[in-house]
Amino acid sequence: MSEIECTATVADGDERPNPLFTPPCSCRRCAPDPTVEGRPDRDWLRISGDPRRHRVRLVDLGETGRAVLG
Repeated sequence: MSEIECTATVADGDERPNPLFTPPCSCRRCAPDPTVEGRPDRDWLRISGDPRRHRVRLVDLGETGRAVLG
């Protein structure tokens, strides 16, 4: 399997690509984890380009929260 080049980083002196026309990076470091139902770690979310995982949980917004968010 060939290594996919990271498109999230730009070398010094190179022109930055236009983010509107650049697809998200799919290298091993940046690609989001696949979503699989029934996995014990499905409450964690990894965002493309961020090596940390963020905890995701359901919360009750309450009346005010639902009114604000619609």
